[in-house]
Amino acid sequence: MAQIIAMHSHRGGTGRSSIAANLARLMADEGHRVALVDTDIQSPAAHVLFGMTELRGERTLADYLIGQCEVEDAAAAVPVAPGGAELFLVPARAEASGIHEIIAQGYDVGLLREGFDRLIEALRLDVLLLDTHAGINNETVTSVASAQTLVVVTRSCRLDLAGAGETIEFANHLGCPRRALVVNMVPPGVPGEAARARAEAAYGSTARAVLPYAPELACVAGDRLFADAHPDHPLVERFRSVIPALLDKD
Repeated sequence: MAQIIAMHSHRGGTGRSSIAANLARLMADEGHRVALVDTDIQSPAAHVLFGMTELRGERTLADYLIGQCEVEDAAAAVPVAPGGAELFLVPARAEASGIHEIIAQGYDVGLLREGFDRLIEALRLDVLLLDTHAGINNETVTSVASAQTLVVVTRSCRLDLAGAGETIEFANHLGCPRRALVVNMVPPGVPGEAARARAEAAYGSTARAVLPYAPELACVAGDRLFADAHPDHPLVERFRSVIPALLDKD
């Protein structure tokens, strides 16, 4: 049975999309058939992280939602390391793809969940990873409600942790059975255990990973995945350490 994992953050700028993209790559490298769906139609990012800076002629999630294609037609194969399993990306939209129709007419939200199920079946997936919009909107609600595991990405700053109560209430309401907390971008000079303690106290949940701020990640700046650019970096090992918990192997 495929695992559906939703990535969420209360605020933007937490590095959620970057973590999602790198986890997708590393899961595929470990032999899992993975698809990453960028459900953030308002501010898509995943295609840029995978080097797909232009989506001319490519189908997207937005095209599927407005009835222009089947969802599997929007799944682009992403090259993987030798010996890895297949990896697919469903980008949210191209620059103008479907966004005007969605804003003007909306869409049947039920199509989103149907699309997730269809991707799992058509692509024979082991893992469906859903990158959501920060905060709460229709796509985020459907993604989290569809998932077996919710990954909450937060920084340890006061602004991010102030949203913990809303995030907890949101997750409780949707009944997502498993949760994982990831503390990201811990600044230099801030002890990791102190950042962990603050986040765990706010969320009432154990942090699966505490990830330090890495200048090299900022230098990559979305030109390519960090796991591809710096495969031996300690941060990549931290990414890998999260995977067993997400795939119910801990």
